Amino acid sequence: MLPVYISNHINDDMINQFVASGESLVVNAGIISEQVVLPYLEKHFGCAGDRVDADGYDHLFENGIRNEHKKLAVRKTSASAKNIGANKQGKCDTFSFHHPGTDSIYIIEANTFYNDAILNYDKTSNCWDVNFYYDMQLKGKGKRIGCNAWKNTEMLLNKASQIQLT
Repeated sequence: MLPVYISNHINDDMINQFVASGESLVVNAGIISEQVVLPYLEKHFGCAGDRVDADGYDHLFENGIRNEHKKLAVRKTSASAKNIGANKQGKCDTFSFHHPGTDSIYIIEANTFYNDAILNYDKTSNCWDVNFYYDMQLKGKGKRIGCNAWKNTEMLLNKASQIQLT
């Protein structure tokens, strides 16, 4: 990963420099992340799309798919997405999760997500969030079989598409 300073403005020259370097760029800053993942999502969905400022989704594709993009905040052993409760349900068709721990984007159908995900209520932020393991592994040190993060990680591994960014 490249150490970079991310401002509120990024231009094509900056993106081309990163692409030419062959390195991966982890971007977890709102609109910037939504713009950077768009070409990957367009390839995945097989059509052009736009970043939109809509209630309940961030991307709208020519085939009608409404995608909500989440930038995962990482901690020592977990990665989480905030504001993913009922406020999004029925407003988007898919979720994309940019996961810096695996340098990937995971894409899952919204109905599958809401049927299978175990959400946590964050009293501090007054919102629902979802947690996954940072390394997206189900076995190893610190793994608690059956806990929320374990079950959510298993859900993404088994039911989501993964786009590897490196």
